[in-house]
Amino acid sequence: MTERTVRPSDADAASAASVDVDRALARDDLLQLARDAEQAVGIVRQRESLARRAENEPDVFGLALRHYLAETSSRRRAIRAQAWSYAATIVCFCERLGIPVSSPHPAEEMYAFAAEELDGAPGGVLGGDGLDHDLTLGVFNTYQRARNLRLHGRYAEALQLVVVPAEELFGTGAEPHLAHYLYETGACLIAAGQAAQVPSALGERDRYWTETRAAGFSTRHRLDLVRGLAAWRQGDHPTALRGLRSALRQLRAAAHPPDPVTGVLRSWLDEARAVHLLSVTLSLAELLAAVGRDGDEPDDPGASADADRRREAIILGGQALAIAERIRGRWRVIARSRAPLAVVFRRVYGDIALLAARVPGQPAARLGLRVALSAKQTGFASRIREGRLLMSPHLGGLLDEVINAEDPPVASFAAGDEAAREERLEHLRFRLEEEVSPMLADTVLPARVRLRRLLRTLGRRHALDVVALPDTLGGGRTNWFRSLVRPDRRISFERFTTGAAYQAFFEGSADQPPWLGRLREAAEGAGPDWYGLAREILPAALVEDALAATVDRPIELLISAHSALSLLPWAALRLDPDTALVERAVIAQCPVLTCLSDRRLPPVTGSALVRLVSTAEQGVDVVQERLAWDLPEEHGRVPLSRCVIGPDSAPVPIGGDLPSALADAPDDVRFLHVASHGGGRGLAQYLLLPERLLAAQALAMTWPTSVLIASCHVGRLVNPEDAEPLNFVMALLTGGSRCVVAAIDEVPDVRTSRMTAQIVDAVREGPVRLDVALREVQLAYPKEAAPTWALLAAYVR
Repeated sequence: MTERTVRPSDADAASAASVDVDRALARDDLLQLARDAEQAVGIVRQRESLARRAENEPDVFGLALRHYLAETSSRRRAIRAQAWSYAATIVCFCERLGIPVSSPHPAEEMYAFAAEELDGAPGGVLGGDGLDHDLTLGVFNTYQRARNLRLHGRYAEALQLVVVPAEELFGTGAEPHLAHYLYETGACLIAAGQAAQVPSALGERDRYWTETRAAGFSTRHRLDLVRGLAAWRQGDHPTALRGLRSALRQLRAAAHPPDPVTGVLRSWLDEARAVHLLSVTLSLAELLAAVGRDGDEPDDPGASADADRRREAIILGGQALAIAERIRGRWRVIARSRAPLAVVFRRVYGDIALLAARVPGQPAARLGLRVALSAKQTGFASRIREGRLLMSPHLGGLLDEVINAEDPPVASFAAGDEAAREERLEHLRFRLEEEVSPMLADTVLPARVRLRRLLRTLGRRHALDVVALPDTLGGGRTNWFRSLVRPDRRISFERFTTGAAYQAFFEGSADQPPWLGRLREAAEGAGPDWYGLAREILPAALVEDALAATVDRPIELLISAHSALSLLPWAALRLDPDTALVERAVIAQCPVLTCLSDRRLPPVTGSALVRLVSTAEQGVDVVQERLAWDLPEEHGRVPLSRCVIGPDSAPVPIGGDLPSALADAPDDVRFLHVASHGGGRGLAQYLLLPERLLAAQALAMTWPTSVLIASCHVGRLVNPEDAEPLNFVMALLTGGSRCVVAAIDEVPDVRTSRMTAQIVDAVREGPVRLDVALREVQLAYPKEAAPTWALLAAYVR
């Protein structure tokens, strides 16, 4: 089901404005919390090797929290105060994102402990002399403490902390930080339902911020931002636009910190400004999209202005995505999975996707596709880290160099080292391309999304990209988005909702377990609702184009799935009650569209390596596959063989094991057929040949152009929400394969042996592409009630 935009009533518009403002406030809170927590966690990660080796965020956060709690026993007041404040920030951030972390104190208590250390007197805001012992830390601790209280709905207590006379900061050097207090004052009033009071509450400071040197403070944008959000909540769009535009102008004007500053300070200032810029830019884009109406009435005098606002909204949305990418680039691959900002970015991407989905037109659709592709580019190298010991020494060494470049020691953050780090990473990317594969380089060190290049590479194919993203307000909720690229390069992007068919397949109910993993139990009238799944998941334009095709002249459909939909047998979906998708489309899947490198797949030619592990070797039923290749057997065992692809060629048994045969294979070996048991997950996924071959080992091997694998689960290429996929198929594609056919779930031996034997027959009769051969075989089965035939899928790069 697609969510369509309609002209809202006044009441609906007010409700939508409330949600939009809540989203802007919540996102700003998350971004500021994330930056504060990143600073706290980053310090510990640089100092402690244990934190640098931690594999997931809870580990790093827990280590950092324990570090700071230990420092609260320091003999130095400043260290104790900073430790309590950092510990509170970590706990507050983890609470907001649901990251489990064990703390002996809630965040509010620890912020209060920090205040006591700074004040020198329990319960006070300022010390006996009217000033904190560390004024800047005191101001930030008070602001963060008030923010934490507001996030827990304790508005009056928060206001009591931040409503202080400005004169108390005059002449102290901390005057610019007063803007943070004023922002928090406005945010409290908005959250408490008192947005109308914001102008009067902040207005008495207008002369100070406009007619004194405060007009040049780099923090003034916080004041204009919160004023704009308050006006937006009240439905005063002109005032809201003026406030947010003013905040954006100020941030853009402060593009470069003053000299001289150290490399560490410049980096911190650049990062702080970028986070603020991301918040304001995206909020202004959302406001413009909300103010800009559909413009369906050409005679409406406001239609042109509304169209201009929508165009500007999408331009700003693209700028927000670029800013997010630049910030994320500071952590690159390893830090993306561990840094606090990495968690928040998935929600920011979700917000940008929601923006793109609410605005019509091709520019918005292109923005939606770009953000979907960016969201799928995170985390490969950090996931590789856990399988480091399973890899070849050469590949493991290269990845260690990437890890060390991504997480340099603290001393390397001196001025000028950033450029050297970029140069080193470029060199490592080149080495990965040359010594392993371009696809591994693209996934370990992802390049910027280049949409024009992708569209050229797609050629005449249809491409469906599906992504699941959270948003700032959704909590644990996931939003589904889909992009469709048609052969004429038109793009559509929309948010869709799943329904009863999806729930029955993936989640089940109290009376019925999910169909995922038990398709062999399906019967006539008792099985998945394939037509319902198609109506929920496939874009209407794709269904229309596919139904206009024929069995003999199908469309070519490339699918990049995500999250649970990675495990959907797409071929079985029904375009109408009587027509399966496979009857109108040649279907191939691509883990991540940014890794797509070939416009056309080649037919299977040259010669083949064949390794069929029979039941005599604790393998599978390979009788029909053996006959398809005309292979001999010795005591039930089928030797590893090489065969020229053709109807009359005779296979030649060869000695050794499959890895050795692949390493020594001549250039004309372009096809591999394996039948065996398999299992495992991620880099520990394996084939039993009968010796175990791991995905981690396969990453460093060179693989033929086309690969056919008859083995349970080896095609189960789960595409997680927060990382790129890793499994045996990804290893094969990384190692040179351009098309891999494998099973996404447990498949019956006899059925699979028969189907793969038919694929071999088609290949030997050839020339034919492997994905086309798979479809030709699957066309014999669409009417069967138990669609295990659809569990074989083609993956391409």
